[in-house]
Amino acid sequence: MGMVLYEMAMSPNAKRARLGLAETGAPFERREVNLLAGEQKTASYKAIHPLGRVPTLDDDGVVVWESGAILLYLADKFPEARLMPRALAERGHVYQWLTFGETSIHGYLGPMGFQMFRRTPEKRDQQILERGRQRMPEVLHVLDRQLEGKDYVVGAFSIADCACAPWLELAPGFGIDLEPFPNVRAWMSRMRARPSWDV
Repeated sequence: MGMVLYEMAMSPNAKRARLGLAETGAPFERREVNLLAGEQKTASYKAIHPLGRVPTLDDDGVVVWESGAILLYLADKFPEARLMPRALAERGHVYQWLTFGETSIHGYLGPMGFQMFRRTPEKRDQQILERGRQRMPEVLHVLDRQLEGKDYVVGAFSIADCACAPWLELAPGFGIDLEPFPNVRAWMSRMRARPSWDV
């Protein structure tokens, strides 16, 4: 069967996994799960992801869900893709920034995205949106400082970049100004230029 990615194309979390898959160069099949239509709640989908979320990777019967776990799995399965450095200290930095993407970036932008995409304007929780707009500049400052003098988050391209970039692509639409963060903006331009970005 090969590798199958269950996803919703517009989901930044699915894009994290898709970036990693595309960077391996290995063939994979994409299967759309329409969250807006409730397809994630079907018994057949919950059989592979009990929480009914995307993405989920099925690699010939090895099922892995959570985008960060999928990225780590791909880095281990395809060492020739160089998605993870070999030295332990450098790997530790990748783990750190991958987790930063999941907690600091997604921690604010994820709830904002839910309000923006799943709620009508009059039903959006403005406190959630305002909290993200207030807190994200600090997160972006930390990332901007990390990117100083580097092409990618840890220097060479890695799964840390896959973990951090997709949600930041949406930040301006959520009212978060990237203008004060030139290193972040330059890095996002490099990410968009990679062939994997448009897969």
